Amino acid sequence: MNILNLLPWFGRKKVSDAKCAPAVEGFVTIDTFEGGKQRQHVEGSNIWTLTGREYLAELIALRAFSGDNTFFRNDRIAHVGVGMGSQPEVANIPKLVAGVPYAPGEFLARLKVPATFPILSSTSSRTAIRFIREYGQNEISLGSSTVITEAGLFTDGNPDDNWERPAPTGMATVDRAPMAYKTFEPVTKTTAFTLRLVWELRIL
Repeated sequence: MNILNLLPWFGRKKVSDAKCAPAVEGFVTIDTFEGGKQRQHVEGSNIWTLTGREYLAELIALRAFSGDNTFFRNDRIAHVGVGMGSQPEVANIPKLVAGVPYAPGEFLARLKVPATFPILSSTSSRTAIRFIREYGQNEISLGSSTVITEAGLFTDGNPDDNWERPAPTGMATVDRAPMAYKTFEPVTKTTAFTLRLVWELRIL
């Protein structure tokens, strides 16, 4: 038998089928609305960064069984930041290219709480989590038209203070590495538009 006919059997498909380690898959949807009517819609998968992977590893581990330092991390994904830059979606992304304020002097916007858990199948009910941020007419655009092309998820922990809470949210935080990152086709935000960002993370 030709060896080339055997290669698919040993190839990526078989390796993929044998995987048992969980993976985090993200999916972002952004819509703008004017007077309740949808004006623009973009969607696509995102990258889960090295910073985010370190976060997950520390989040599920115990430091001790009791006391003030029981956990390695007490922070949770609580904010989203948007920007007008673009870069390859690779794991070692250090920050958004060009973060923009959503309110005067403020970069990180709070996500809606509580987060929700969309059902992905009939056999599992909490293997996905959905984060939502709804921006008002006077947010992001700040009195003019703003084009955004990137977004990132962030926790409420301060990376300059051992991830203690609460984290600063002002424009100085544009240099923070996101837990997850997405770049997308240009979305125009004006003071006539509201914007709804939905970020779903799926544990596969």
